[in-house]
Amino acid sequence: MLKKVFHAFTYGVLFLLILLMADFYKQPLFLFLLMLLVALPPVSYYVCRQVHTSLVPSLQASSLYGISGGSITLSIGLHNPTFFPIPNCTLSYEVTSSYYPCNETFKCNIPVYSRSGFTFDTPVTFKKSGCYQVRLTHIQFYDYLRFFSYEKKLSIHQEIVIQPKRADDISFDSAAFGEGFDEFEETNAKGLVSSNVTDIREYIPGDRLQKIHWKLSAKIDKLMVKENEQTSSNQFTILVELYLPDPKSLLLEQSLTNACTIAYELLNAGEVFFFCYYSMHEEDFIRHLVRCMEDLESALLECFYQTPYTEENYALHILDKTDVLKGTVLHISGKGVKDIVS
Repeated sequence: MLKKVFHAFTYGVLFLLILLMADFYKQPLFLFLLMLLVALPPVSYYVCRQVHTSLVPSLQASSLYGISGGSITLSIGLHNPTFFPIPNCTLSYEVTSSYYPCNETFKCNIPVYSRSGFTFDTPVTFKKSGCYQVRLTHIQFYDYLRFFSYEKKLSIHQEIVIQPKRADDISFDSAAFGEGFDEFEETNAKGLVSSNVTDIREYIPGDRLQKIHWKLSAKIDKLMVKENEQTSSNQFTILVELYLPDPKSLLLEQSLTNACTIAYELLNAGEVFFFCYYSMHEEDFIRHLVRCMEDLESALLECFYQTPYTEENYALHILDKTDVLKGTVLHISGKGVKDIVS
């Protein structure tokens, strides 16, 4: 605001000076300058208003997926279809996450050329895993005389999923974490999985070969697998604690890192398991059946939209009261992995 007042005052002093000179010298040149000073403000306002309504911003990410601690390049651009350039334009964007309430806001100065576009690349480092929203929030610039300011709100965004890193000090050991049965393995043994087939679906990479319905697959020339009734009491369940005492804490990040490491190990061992967490919004446990890497990525994405809690081992306390999870439960927090047999 002070800058606008200063420029208006300077312009008024200049106008008054030329007015005095025109009155003293009686020359057409000074009259022309006076007319020019009167015409410039409305022309400047109209021209910049046209640019303001015509600017087309853009946002592209080099990748929509990354690993915590890594960087992703954002390409931010402005296209000006009009004939009028703008010397200095400020574009603001922010990076937010549903896990962490603190938002980071950035500003950058972009030149606006006549009938062309300008794009620049900026790397953004994501120190923690989660689902991030990168949003262009608004554009701001002044007219040529700096009398008027223009601000345009934007709603352009990109969603970037950052996966946790893999921990080197955690590994899966079936002897240490219980036996664990594949609940899709056909057997009539008592206490294991029922052999009742409840559904038939298309093959997904990661499915067990013994579950393929070979006769049907041969008829329709497409791999189909059998879904069995889930009655196993020894199924592995990964229970992740979404504990975040404060936004700067690394406990939630470590918990997700430990959970993903165990999940990778289970998948490599050929195990089918549940990825589970307690939802504050649903007030219930959310379970995702994981048979392949795509299932794990889908479970993580939904987990990234949850709201963390500030009570340590909150999910475990709820589990102790309700006892809704059966089989071998791997309780995972920022401190490590604990085996709980329900």
